Amino acid sequence: MPASIDRPTRLRLRPVTPDDEPLLRELLGHVTGDSRWSRFFTGGVDLDRVARMEARCDDPRRIGVLALGPDDEVLGHGMCVPLDDETRCEIAFEVADGHHRQGIGTAMLFDLVARAREAGVRQLVAEVLPGNRDMIDLLRDSGLPIEQRLEDGVSHYEVALGSPAVNGPSAPGNAT
Repeated sequence: MPASIDRPTRLRLRPVTPDDEPLLRELLGHVTGDSRWSRFFTGGVDLDRVARMEARCDDPRRIGVLALGPDDEVLGHGMCVPLDDETRCEIAFEVADGHHRQGIGTAMLFDLVARAREAGVRQLVAEVLPGNRDMIDLLRDSGLPIEQRLEDGVSHYEVALGSPAVNGPSAPGNAT
């Protein structure tokens, strides 16, 4: 179910496979400073271990998508990780530094929403630090039904997916 957008470069989305571990590790090396803190809530993270975990595809609800640029450069990664409840997954994204606010996160979000619905997921959740404006704006501007609460300094977002017949307000090709 690859999707493409023109904004400002050609972007191709594809599912993550276990063979993508080196690509994910390379991307994680390009997520630095505030971006790394916003994604992992820490500056000290074992990137090899994270890449290994993010390349796992051992559950149909464990869904990953890579955003590739024109020369197959990995610009971003989004993922759904199953929670204890069979109908809920946590979502997370990383976009390479220098490529934020170009529609990459939006394209990945809508791709993950479609794949998650097909896998029977009914709710996505995200834990977001209040200073992570990119993720907050991505969720708020998505047009998806979202509930948010603040707990212990972390914003908790819940995105209701509804049934597979319900679509978001725009397709990845209309991402901003």
